[in-house]
Order: sequence, then C-alpha cells, then structure tokens
Amino acid sequence: MADLVARHATGFWRRLLSSPALTLNGWVAFNLPRTVTALGGALLTGLVAVHVYTLTAEPDPPRYFVAYVLVLAAACLIAASAMLVGIKPSVPQAGWFLGSLVCVAFLGVYLVTRWVSLPGLATVTARWDFAPGTLGMASAAAFIAVHTTVLSGINVAYPQRQQWYD
Repeated sequence: MADLVARHATGFWRRLLSSPALTLNGWVAFNLPRTVTALGGALLTGLVAVHVYTLTAEPDPPRYFVAYVLVLAAACLIAASAMLVGIKPSVPQAGWFLGSLVCVAFLGVYLVTRWVSLPGLATVTARWDFAPGTLGMASAAAFIAVHTTVLSGINVAYPQRQQWYD
C-alpha cells in the first residue's frame, strides 16, 4: 500500500513539473550548469549569512537559537558541497533536494515565528518588518524556485548538460 501511494505521489510530481506551464512549452531552456549550480550554492550561503548576522547581532542569544543556526549552517554547507561535487550524478541531485528541504523547513519556521514570539528572541520574532528575516525568506524562496526550474528542465545543474546540436 505504501508503495502504491509513493508511486502515485511520484507520478503526480512528475506530471506537475513537466506541465506546459512550468516548462514554458519547451520554448525556454538554458544550458548553464555551472552558473545554475553556483547560484544555488550562493542562495544557500546567503541563507546561512543572514542567520550568522542575526546570531551575532543579538546581544545574548538563547542556546536553542545557536543550535538552530549551527544545524541550518551545517545542512546548507552539506547541500552546497554535494551540489558541487559530481562524483556520481546522484550526489548533486541529493544536494539539491537537501537544499530544498532545508529551505522549506526554514520557511515554515520563519512563518510560524512571525505569529509566535519565542523566549529570548523578542526583537527577532513576532514581527513582519525584520529585514534579515525577509532577506532569508527571499533566499530560501529563490533557491526553491531555481530547483523547480532544474526539475522542470528549464535549467540544467552540474554535472548534467543539455545535448543540443545545431
């Protein structure tokens, strides 16, 4: 039964990512694998930089926030490193998926903390006008958007290439 659900979910995502709306009917495609991969790594690095800035700007951050920043930074570093290392084609692919998972988790935590104030982080949480948070949200959303273009075939990520012959 679990295999059936997984198969249907995989089929749904493949149909969605190969839909004409997301692939722009195949009229637009880019063959810049190193640029796209560098952009993905830069967006993950930007997410880490925002958190490190927030950590250093807080006068006395709680331990759970320090642990959160360390885990997020490690996950982003692992994802970005995996995207760049092309030992096997599955390693960069896993890096992209790990990066998307980290970004989705960050977006979830960020949106929840806009409504709920966390102890020890009163200046950072329960406010929508926190500029570093908005920059982090933009970095995470941009990474997910770039990964979606890779999955839909508009962009190509390292080590893959489009096989175009003119």
